[in-house]
Amino acid sequence: MVVQDTKTKIGDVTAIAAVCVAGVLAVTNLLGAVLLVRAFFDDPDRLDDSLTLFTTLGALLAAAAFGYGGVLLARRDETGRWIVIVAAGTQVALGLLGLLATAVNYDPEYGIHWFADKPVSEWLPIGLGGVPGAVTAIVIHNWQAALIVVLLSGLALAAAAVRPTADYTLAATEPGAGSTV
Repeated sequence: MVVQDTKTKIGDVTAIAAVCVAGVLAVTNLLGAVLLVRAFFDDPDRLDDSLTLFTTLGALLAAAAFGYGGVLLARRDETGRWIVIVAAGTQVALGLLGLLATAVNYDPEYGIHWFADKPVSEWLPIGLGGVPGAVTAIVIHNWQAALIVVLLSGLALAAAAVRPTADYTLAATEPGAGSTV
């Protein structure tokens, strides 16, 4: 008779936290991309074409990475953990660039049309959405959007990168261990 250990370990908690935050980041990136495209089609002259295109593609890629990485991590796959680490690290870097651009009052002087002349209620939902939030922070110097991107992505990065989460994924390769999901 095989007796399985049913006690919750710290790796279970950190992995579940990483999966949940990755899911939230996937949804925020997807929502940011949808809202950005909707804002673009409502008034194409209001937003820069190429910046909207690449921001939307970046947000969709990030949403796919966080979603897929979260699912794999929930299934105790080490690849999922690394996908979440890379995606979260990339978003942390973008958010830090947004904070830096805000701190030094960076202005590209390219005449980029973004949400600068719009009320906060119009760009805030887009600004909270991962990659669109980081781009919004860089272009219109919004430190709140950049800080949200850094904090959420940093939480996912920290939860996925810690040793207990690695142990959680490695436990799946032990004999007698199965998927908890």
